[in-house]
Amino acid sequence: MDLPATVLAVRRLSARWPEALLKLVEDKANGPAVIQSLRHEIAGLVEVNPQGGKVSRAAGASPQLESGNWYLPHPMLAPWVEEFLGECSAFPAGAHDDQVDAWSQGAKRLLQVKSRPPAVPERPSYVYRSDGIDRSWMI
Repeated sequence: MDLPATVLAVRRLSARWPEALLKLVEDKANGPAVIQSLRHEIAGLVEVNPQGGKVSRAAGASPQLESGNWYLPHPMLAPWVEEFLGECSAFPAGAHDDQVDAWSQGAKRLLQVKSRPPAVPERPSYVYRSDGIDRSWMI
């Protein structure tokens, strides 16, 4: 894809998936130009420099996939799933591998995120009511 087509694709995907707060853009080819073109228009564009080759990146994420820790929507709900699975099953010898590479980089990013326990709101030591009844248990 050339720069104008890539910028248009990023705009379309960002509009279609507004809840995606992070958009990883490879620091290769036209990635830096895409970020520079859209940085004031679309939030969450982050430049990444992938380490290793596509095969090694996929190998790093595949144990999670093989152990059943990844779920995909049914192909009737998301038609892209069949194409994605076909690309995964043909990898690395298939004609296309961009979706596998994007998945492996996203998987690596997700696996690096440490989960945090939910925040427990601080409970006030007392709640003042004009009638003098302690209702702090209601909070």
